[in-house]
Amino acid sequence: MPDDMRLAGGPPEPFALRCRYALSRLAFELVYRLLGLRRGVIRRNLERSFPTIDETSRKAIAREFVVRQSQVFAEIDFARWLAEGELRQRVRLIDPQGVLAPAPESTRRLDVFIGGHQCNFEWLLLRLSLELGAGMVALYKPMRGTRAEQYFRTRRTRFGAQLLPAKTVTRELGTVRNARALGMIADQVPRTSPERHWTTFLRQPTAFFKGPERLARALRGRIVYVSMRRLGRGRYEIELEPLTQAGERLPQGEATERYARVLERDIEADPAGWWWSHKRWKLKPPEAEVASG
Repeated sequence: MPDDMRLAGGPPEPFALRCRYALSRLAFELVYRLLGLRRGVIRRNLERSFPTIDETSRKAIAREFVVRQSQVFAEIDFARWLAEGELRQRVRLIDPQGVLAPAPESTRRLDVFIGGHQCNFEWLLLRLSLELGAGMVALYKPMRGTRAEQYFRTRRTRFGAQLLPAKTVTRELGTVRNARALGMIADQVPRTSPERHWTTFLRQPTAFFKGPERLARALRGRIVYVSMRRLGRGRYEIELEPLTQAGERLPQGEATERYARVLERDIEADPAGWWWSHKRWKLKPPEAEVASG
C-alpha cells in the first residue's frame, strides 16, 4: 500500500484501483515527462502564479501535479465500480451551515454550486449525487466524440445526477424536474462569454465567467462554493461554503470576486492539486487590449 494512503488511514485500495494507479502513473510519466506534453504551459503558469518561490520548489509542485493527475485519471476510470459505501468513506462531506438540509416546499430554491479544477472534481460530483440524487444538475460541455461523451456521461450519472449542456441552460432549465442544485466548474477561460469579471487571481490579471452569479440572481438562490481537499491517495474532503444568501443584492461582480478569493485560497494551500496544464490565461485584460490595439 502506498505510503500516503497508509499514513492517511483510509480504506484499503481494491486491486482494480491499484492497477489503475500503476498504469496511469506510467502513462503520465511518458506523456508529461518524457514527451514533454504541456511542459511549457505548466512551467509558465507556475512562474506567473508563484514568482516569489524558488525554481526548485516550482519544479517539485510540477512533479507532484503530474503524479496527482495520474491518480485522478485512475480514479475517474475506477468510478464505474465505486460503490456508494466506499465513496462515502473516500470522500468525506462537511456541511456546517446545513446547505443540504431539506427545506419546506414554500421556501425551496435552486442553489448554484460552484467548484474549481482542484483535486478530483469528478468524484466531487458523485459524492454530491449521493445526497441530492436527481436533484443534482451538473452543467457540462459535451464531448465531441461519441465514445468519450458516453464514457463520462455513464460515470457522472451513476448516482442519479442529471447532466445539462451549459450552452442550453437558459432554454432547458425549466424542463429539469426536482432540481435542488445547479453545479458547475467555474474556473474555465470565459472565451465566448461577453460578460467577464476581471480580477487579480494568483498574482495576475484573470477573467472569470459571470454565469454563476447571473444564474443565482435569476433563480433567487444561493451561490455555494464546494471546496475539495486531498487527505491522501484516493481520499478527499469536501466542504459546502455559501458565498451569498438567497435573494441577496450585491454589486455586479461581487459574487464572482468572492469565488475567485476562496478558490485562490484553496490553490495556495495545495498548489499541486490544481489543473496547471490548462491554458488559463489566454485572455488579455481590457487595458492590454487597448494598448495593443
